[in-house]
Amino acid sequence: MWDKLDVTYEGTNKVKETRINLLVRDYELFQMKEGESVEETFSRFRKILGDLKSFGRPIKSGEQVRKILRSLPTIWQPKVIALECKNLDKMSYDELRDDLITFEKTHLDKESSTRKEEVTCIQSICG
Repeated sequence: MWDKLDVTYEGTNKVKETRINLLVRDYELFQMKEGESVEETFSRFRKILGDLKSFGRPIKSGEQVRKILRSLPTIWQPKVIALECKNLDKMSYDELRDDLITFEKTHLDKESSTRKEEVTCIQSICG
């Protein structure tokens, strides 16, 4: 009975291996999407990590932190460089998330609103 439930809910070994391979691919190709917030990015990433863990493929915290930093677009580079000066193996996933959310709210939101104001100003001048 247990074997039947295992196959029903987790699939055969071949199906499991295929799922693991797809999750590893998703992990390796993971990137922050254009216009996506830090919360949305971490939510997608957390889903991949949870699925990998459920299949017996957990990712160490330090590697998670490095992967998130590599996934950020170029506008984040000053923050990434500053964070890389720290010991990333000692930084937790949640600590990184909080740090990036703070940076997004204090720096990137201001930058975005300044650009919108500049565009509006140029449009009103050019009429």
